[in-house]
Amino acid sequence: MSFSTDVKEDILKFNSDNSSHLVELEALLRFGSEIIIGHPLRISFSSANMQIIRHTIAMLKSFYMEADYEIISRTMQKLNHTTIYSCIITSQAETILEDLSILEAVPAKKSEILSEPSLMLAYLRGAFLVKGSVNHPKTADYHLEIVTDKETEALFLQRCMNYYSLNARISKRRSNLIVYLKEKDAIVDFLRRIGANVIMNEFENIIIKRSIAANINRLMNIDVANQQKTNKSAKEQIKYIKYLEFNYPLEKLDPKLLMVMKVRKENPEASLTEMIEIINNNYEENITKSGLNHRLRKLKEIALDYENRRKEQR
Repeated sequence: MSFSTDVKEDILKFNSDNSSHLVELEALLRFGSEIIIGHPLRISFSSANMQIIRHTIAMLKSFYMEADYEIISRTMQKLNHTTIYSCIITSQAETILEDLSILEAVPAKKSEILSEPSLMLAYLRGAFLVKGSVNHPKTADYHLEIVTDKETEALFLQRCMNYYSLNARISKRRSNLIVYLKEKDAIVDFLRRIGANVIMNEFENIIIKRSIAANINRLMNIDVANQQKTNKSAKEQIKYIKYLEFNYPLEKLDPKLLMVMKVRKENPEASLTEMIEIINNNYEENITKSGLNHRLRKLKEIALDYENRRKEQR
């Protein structure tokens, strides 16, 4: 079972306001049905999720008690043998189409829907149940979308989503338009508003775990990078220290420089902070990081200057 299916089944458990059911039914039929021309006219509502079929029938019967229907199923060979269920509305189809303006470019109650937040959410809920999908949060690609083949419908969905500042965008995919969200906070907010309360707790927990894991990895990478930098610096410092030991008259060096040379040689992998602690504890000298850096640079300068003078004398 896909994550999108889990989300939709959670939404179906949501007890929405009865006053918004007709708008949700309109969205369900708009996005999930096709008209079968004949005598009588029929409406075929299809979904791969039988629970969505049952949910739509329950809403249909609450408004059109005399509507008759039959359910058929077919296996789609090209969709990994997925079973598609269809509810064929065999009576009152013309009345339903007219009442809900299913064949119109935009909802019949567009202005009423846009003026009432609960109706906008009902419309979005119906559209998502039929044509929506959302990526599992365990992936790095946060993405939620609703598919439509009508530009007016895409713009209407975008407007409803952005009433809640979700930053919904529209893109084209083959012959369809995709209304989508990419920010994880917007996806969580959207799904929670349309009724996916339980699954959104799981969604947020996974996001939090991913964030913690990412922070741990980042800190580990920083530690590794810092250690590599420390090792590189220490290796260079020891190189100049060894040069001075073999070539330079050490009696001319300041005792403080000799002490730093000794500490660095005995602790080749120590960071500056660790060297400071060793010096403070073992040599009774309160040296700062800038002071230690100054002495190490001084050793390098002495070594380079001495080597240059030797080359000039050759």
